[in-house]
Formats: sequence, structure tokens, C-alpha cells
Amino acid sequence: MTDDALSGSQRITLTVMSCAFACLLLSILAGGLAALYYLPPLASLAQGFGISLVELRPLHTTFASSWIFLGVTACVLYFLFDTVGPTPTEKLRLKAQLTCWGLAGLGALVTLSMGITTGREYLGFHPLISALVLAGWFLFAFTFFRRVGRGFFARGVYVYMWGAGILYFIYTFVEGHAYLLPGIEKHPIADLQIQWKSCGTLVAAFNQMVYGSLIFVGEKMTGDTRAAHSKTSFALFFVGLLNSFTNYAHHTYHIPQDHLIKWIAFCVSMLEIILLVLVFREVTQLMRRKPGSSLDYRTSVRFIEYSKCWNACLLTLALLISVPPLNSLIHGTHVVMAHAMGSELAIDSYILFAVFAYILSTVFPKREVRREFIDSPRVRRIARTLNAALVALVLWLLVRGLAVGVTRYLGRREPDWLEPFPYVFAFLGVTVGIFLTRLVFAWAPLMLHAERYKRWR
Repeated sequence: MTDDALSGSQRITLTVMSCAFACLLLSILAGGLAALYYLPPLASLAQGFGISLVELRPLHTTFASSWIFLGVTACVLYFLFDTVGPTPTEKLRLKAQLTCWGLAGLGALVTLSMGITTGREYLGFHPLISALVLAGWFLFAFTFFRRVGRGFFARGVYVYMWGAGILYFIYTFVEGHAYLLPGIEKHPIADLQIQWKSCGTLVAAFNQMVYGSLIFVGEKMTGDTRAAHSKTSFALFFVGLLNSFTNYAHHTYHIPQDHLIKWIAFCVSMLEIILLVLVFREVTQLMRRKPGSSLDYRTSVRFIEYSKCWNACLLTLALLISVPPLNSLIHGTHVVMAHAMGSELAIDSYILFAVFAYILSTVFPKREVRREFIDSPRVRRIARTLNAALVALVLWLLVRGLAVGVTRYLGRREPDWLEPFPYVFAFLGVTVGIFLTRLVFAWAPLMLHAERYKRWR
């Protein structure tokens, strides 16, 4: 095979990246419609067409989480097949895996749009769809551990993180369906505790996989293996393992539980975030030490730098809102929404954009392709504007949430200056969605016409 031809592994990686971007676009569409729903005239119009938040919210959360999981799956598959391509058996297994996930995505899109939902957080789709999702993950897990099993304990920490994330997902996905067992519905507090615990571990699963992808890409871009074998990275991994089974507790202060459980959850969760800050610092320091060249991974570095800054800011916010009195003040307000959006977009999604930019740069190494599509001035402008819009959106949500929390505590009505909130929120939310969409479309030609740009002169 010549350098101008796509390999089988590159085709697989680009296919999964395309699916991830499709999920991101669906999530943006549902989120944008939900943001417009805050405006009374548009809400009435949407209701006239039979569109309500009952359908939009589960659509948004389902495809937002699918974007993250498919994004890290693309990175894992790139790692698995980069040196030695997939065998015929592995290709068959991958086709079955992607078919299961594709049918599940189509089923979720149709049924949730029709209002058929379980009402569960992150698991709002029908249990039959869940069976397809789980089947695909079992196939993915088999492929992964079959490939990395030999010499597993000598590998970089990112392999440990990916392996833990895959197993965590399977475990927590099954646990999240405990409500189907007879008797659980008769104990609402236990049902709520199980649901929150499974959601917490679900987030922990994709956090492990995203953080692993960050370290993997940092190693590949710098050619330095220190971050992948450092004590800090392995500390992050082991604390992440513990946090996966405890992090739900500091989100459930309003549910009866022992105070010791709450304090353990708080301390472990904060330690994981602090360690992640240190890992960001290690990776970015290695990048700065690498001699510059005309083919530097500038877009990847930019998104990692953005994500590092956001992580430090969200660490401060997480510390504050996890203090019980402050938690009771802001619980149920837009502060929680701001933290969730900041975490999923400004940390997880930015890391995935960095991963995708790196993968595209290796699949399309020609200088002209990089300058035109991957590291172009247009992409840099989109990244800057996206980040600015996201900063404004998160700040506006924080201001509104804090104001509501304080006035609620004092027994007063919301201040008059918050009346424009829906309009500002909708404007900033749609702006973020537009620039996310522009970023996807900036890279879309490389995935839709990969053969052409692989040979492009």
C-alpha cells in the first residue's frame, strides 16, 4: 500500500469519528431547540408542532454522551490498529459492533422523538435499545482486551484507563437498569440512590477514557513516554477507580445517607480533579519542550490548553458547590447546569477535538491538507470564538443560578434584572451550537472525501 492510500485501520477510525460527529450534531440540534424553548413565543410555537422538552432533553443528553463515548472509541481503535491492521475476524466483530450501535442510535432517535421514554437520566431510551448498546460494548471489550492482553502491565497508563472505562461502562449500564427488577419501584429512595450511583459511574467511565486519550495523544505528539508512565498519571488512574464508586454521594446530599459517605465522596472527587490538573501540566510541559516545526499539532495543543484552563476553573467551582451549605443553596439552579456544560464541553469535548485534530493530522500528513483544513486560520478563529461564547454562557448560568439560590434562601422573588435571562441564554446557547457545528463542518470534508484528500497535491 502506498502512502497515498487509506489503510483499513484509517477507514475504521474515520468511520467512527464520523459517527461521533453525527451524534454531536444531533445533540446540538436538540439542545438548540431546547434553548429556544425558554422563549415563551417560540415555546408555544414548538408545542403547536408537538415538540416539548420531554422529547428534547433525553435526545440532547443521549446523543451528547454518545458523542463522547464514540469519540474515545475512535481514539482507542486508532491505537489498536495503527501498527497492525484488523484481522478479518476483528473486521467482522467491528461491523457487528457498529451495526448494534447504529441501530440503537436510530431507535433512540425515533422513539425519543415520539415521546417514548423511561424518564431516567442518561438512560431515557427503551430497554430494548439498551440491549443493542450493551451488545456493541461487549464486542468492543472483547476486541480491546484481546489486542492489549499480551504485555498489558507494561503498557502506558492510558491503556489502563481505557480498559477500566470499558468495564465501568458495562457494569454501570447494567446497574442503571436495576429499576426493571421487581420491587425496586416500591422503594423510591433506593431507586433514586441506584440511579444517581449508576449515572456517577457512567460519567466516571467516559472520564477515564477521555483522560486516557489525553495522555495518549500527548505522548504521540511529543514522542515522550514520561507522562504515560508517571506517578501522577497512575495516581489519577487509581483515584479515578475509587472515585467511580463514590462520586455520586456528594451529588445526593438531599437523600438520607451517612455523613461519612458524603465526606469520602467529596474528598476523593476533589483529589481526582486536582490530579487531573497536574496531568494537564505534565502533558503541556512536554509539548513546550518539543522543538517547533511547520507541522506542529497546533489545533490539538490549542484545545488542550483551553481544556487545562477550564479544568482549573471548574475545579474551583466543584470545590465550592460540594460544600454542603453551598450545595443546598445552589441545588436545582443553573449553577449545576453551568458546571455540567463546562465539564462536558470545555474539558471532555475539547480533549476529543484535540484527539481528532491529531488523528486527522496523521491520516492526512500533507502540509497542504493541514493548512487548509486542520490547522487553518479558519479553525483557529472558530476555536477562539467558540471558547469565548462558552465562557459567556457558563458565566451567565452561574450568575442566574447564584441569584436564584440566594433569593430563594431569603424567601424573596427573583430580581428584575434577571428577566432577560431566557433571551441571553438562548442567544449564547445557539451561538455555542453554531460554532461547534462550524468546527464539525470544517473537518467534515476530510471524512466524507478521505480518498481525495489523502491523495491531494
